[in-house]
Amino acid sequence: MSKKKLWLTYAWKDNEDKDIDFIVQELDKAGIDVRFDRRNLIPGQRLWTQIGGAITDPAECEAWGIVLTANSVASEACIEELSYALDRALSAKGEKFPIFALLHGVPTKSLPPALKIRLCIPLDNNDWVKHTLAAVEQRSPGLPIKGLDQWIIKEHPAQGGYALEIRPRFDRISPFAVAVDLDEKTSGNITSCSPGPANMVPSGHVAFNWIDSETTLTNGTPAWVWGGNNEANPTASYYLFYKKRPRRVWFGHQQALKLLTF
Repeated sequence: MSKKKLWLTYAWKDNEDKDIDFIVQELDKAGIDVRFDRRNLIPGQRLWTQIGGAITDPAECEAWGIVLTANSVASEACIEELSYALDRALSAKGEKFPIFALLHGVPTKSLPPALKIRLCIPLDNNDWVKHTLAAVEQRSPGLPIKGLDQWIIKEHPAQGGYALEIRPRFDRISPFAVAVDLDEKTSGNITSCSPGPANMVPSGHVAFNWIDSETTLTNGTPAWVWGGNNEANPTASYYLFYKKRPRRVWFGHQQALKLLTF
């Protein structure tokens, strides 16, 4: 099977310590044919003509990504290339053309408007290469889990990171709870938890007898727990929001939590 072709935009300053070269190296290993200026543009020829041709030619580009850092956000050339990519790609290829950002040290509020509604993949996520490959191939990154067949568990892109959706396949459970190691919450990696409709990441919630506090699990583990009387069932989920996938999560009936490890 031929490699998917990704055009990658970045700020040259971000490659002073070969960070961009490392990103390209890892994506190359994953089977992505990464195209970028030093590898694919011909010196001395018109820049935008070459970039435009690369982005709109299926033989040259099947997805477009930008390494978004403080340097690239401040780079007029990068933002121009982003605007150019969006304009040329959407007019030539339509809304389904994969466009995403690889984030490093950039708060969500600093994202260019064009990327706030697009997939953003934090580079400090251990699975950033898998997520990038999934984005290029226009599929879900998947979340392999064993021994939890009675549960539906999905990872969704969300503002500022990801949302882990948890719901029973057939059961109806209340009161429900989700817990994580205390340091995952106090470090700011995990931000919140919300009940919401199945397959629809919520932007807020109405909760009944809601818990959002520090606790100690029955095995002595310091933890942070969220929960309430909102029922988890085949059409109602709980969503855990985080920047980087936590090493483990407890969830289920408040008196019988199950452990999920990654």
